[in-house]
Amino acid sequence: MGLGKLICGGTSAPCTANTTLNHLRSSIDRFTNKAVEYLNGEFSEDAQSFGAFCARVTLENACAALVGRFDPFRMLYLAEFQAQGGFEYGKPSKSGFKWAGDVLADEKPGRDLWNSDHDLARISRALFSAYVDHVYWKPAVEKALDYLADHGANETLKELQNIDPETFAPSTKGKCAALYSKLSKGVHWDFFVSSVVMDEGTLKDAIRDCFVHVGNMGFVSHFVPTAYRSLDPTEALVTYDEFRKAFQ
Repeated sequence: MGLGKLICGGTSAPCTANTTLNHLRSSIDRFTNKAVEYLNGEFSEDAQSFGAFCARVTLENACAALVGRFDPFRMLYLAEFQAQGGFEYGKPSKSGFKWAGDVLADEKPGRDLWNSDHDLARISRALFSAYVDHVYWKPAVEKALDYLADHGANETLKELQNIDPETFAPSTKGKCAALYSKLSKGVHWDFFVSSVVMDEGTLKDAIRDCFVHVGNMGFVSHFVPTAYRSLDPTEALVTYDEFRKAFQ
């Protein structure tokens, strides 16, 4: 369906970074394919039990891969850390990948992002930080919109053509944070009464929203000139279009 390629980009020479992104691409495709089945198919016990899990894995892995393409050092550090012989599955790691910290910034920046008094260690490189928005997302959205304006339109591209460079990152951040929380209820099965268990509409809307947001981020990421493994814009558009046509 192409989401793994859209998020992780193309392949090149063997190296740790490519091995890591290929692993994430495989994971994204595996869980996306299953989530698409739950989204397009008849509602079932399996869908109710595992649909939210598949969508959250897709959301988390997509964000992790984008962090890795924007900031390869972070990805390489995590790959090397987990490759150590003493890595323990059950032991919390202060330097491990975290939703709050790597995807969402730990703290809100001041109004003046470029004040000379800012401590480097406190300048967030999280996927949705104000700094990453300024140096990556906004310019990339502008370039993507210029590209789309020159290459026609179809039904599946309307979502992309309606994005706004000024609001894309903050809006996507808020929607992904809400989705993460909603999908987590299904992952941890945090339901104590049957009346709040995700019904068909709630689950399918969450899966669809997940696909839309990560798909949009994936497409825009290929217009970040320094992003690792970026696709040619035409290939990125074809991959995006194929992915959007895979689900209802």
